Amino acid sequence: MKIQDVNNLSSEEFIENFNNIFEKTSSIAISSEKKRPFNNKNDMIEVFINEFDHLDIDSKKNILINHPDLGIKLKITNDLTEMSKKEQRNVGLDNCTEDEFLLFNRMNDEYKLKFSIPFIFAVKGANKSIIIDEFKRRLTNEDIDLEIAESIKQVKKIAKFRLDEIINE
Repeated sequence: MKIQDVNNLSSEEFIENFNNIFEKTSSIAISSEKKRPFNNKNDMIEVFINEFDHLDIDSKKNILINHPDLGIKLKITNDLTEMSKKEQRNVGLDNCTEDEFLLFNRMNDEYKLKFSIPFIFAVKGANKSIIIDEFKRRLTNEDIDLEIAESIKQVKKIAKFRLDEIINE
């Protein structure tokens, strides 16, 4: 979609197209829509990121909580947005062996128990091995505030990747 097309969408169409840039969070699309017209793709990305940055920490944590577990069986869950399914499929997380699936489940559970949020990692350009290594590294973190900050950084990367994929100039 070209930026001119984005600027010409009705409010409803805009929100429908961009409500999952931040996982299951239409409020950022709603507030970003009011900032149109965008000059270019980077301007639009900056607006979305700024809208996220201006949220209070509890609102940001709610967005973190909306993120799906990585490495879950994509065929048996209805909880993933189409964007999340595609991102996980593109890095091979839909082809986990049974051992990998069990490892991801164990690490997801351990991470959520330790930090009260799901493990979030912008998977674009990664593979299962890189994701598992990052999972293990972050599970050693003892500072919940640092881990929340890292998760927020990852959510913003995911949003940038998603917008970059949708908007072509």
